[in-house]
Amino acid sequence: MKRQPVLSLLIDLQRRERDRVAGVAAQSQRDVDAAAGTLRMLKDYRNDYEARSPKSGRSATDTLRVRVHEAFVGKLGRAIGEQDTLLEHLAQRNETQRLALVDRQRRVKALETLELRRATERRKRLESLEQKQTDEFAAQAYARISRQKADHDR
Repeated sequence: MKRQPVLSLLIDLQRRERDRVAGVAAQSQRDVDAAAGTLRMLKDYRNDYEARSPKSGRSATDTLRVRVHEAFVGKLGRAIGEQDTLLEHLAQRNETQRLALVDRQRRVKALETLELRRATERRKRLESLEQKQTDEFAAQAYARISRQKADHDR
């Protein structure tokens, strides 16, 4: 089995961690969306229920019906308040997860940049070595040809 360079291994680990954090952030966003949908539904239901209030009609209604209606509207108001608090909490958690994802992406990018720089440096060293070898070969060939010519001229 070929040994993987440490930097490549570290990049792979950071990518896996980034992907895990991305999954958590995505779930967090889905939770926020679901809570916001529930809050909208509760508010719409309350508005609809209040529009059909026994107090808003022209006909006479008994006090028991009005009290039942007001109690239910009160419960809806409390449920809306609780849902609003939950939504705020989920939104804060979502922002924390989003920032964690940005941090993970930044780490991966930094390691990939380092890997790219090292590869560029390695390529430049190889090109320099190849040029040096080519120059030495050319110098040796020139010296050999010069000696042969000098030997031939004698």
